[in-house]
Amino acid sequence: MKDHVHERIGFREIDEHGNAVQAVSPHVPEPADPERKRTPVNPFVIALWVMDAGLAWLGFWALTTSVGAMMTGPTPAQSAESAQVNFMMLSNAPYALLAAALITAGLLFWHAVQWQRKRPTR
Repeated sequence: MKDHVHERIGFREIDEHGNAVQAVSPHVPEPADPERKRTPVNPFVIALWVMDAGLAWLGFWALTTSVGAMMTGPTPAQSAESAQVNFMMLSNAPYALLAAALITAGLLFWHAVQWQRKRPTR
């Protein structure tokens, strides 16, 4: 560590973990630490909320589309391929809705823990 106060003496101060600490001299004022800016929102949590909303919308859309196609019955415009797509959507819609519900529960739990940390304990 190089500081002009203790450079000639040849020793340095360390903290309890063995990391070098800035040497303090009564003749040299301590430099002010620059204030760190904290982002008030976590971008990963925002991305999870967006993914959660998209997954829930996809699940509801797939469920309503495939059930609606089953209720109307076969029409001449429907082909065997559209029936297969409707079957795949109906098969996967419950899993998309379940994943959206679990992600929502996890995010709400995370927000509750963050809220608890900010509140003083009694």
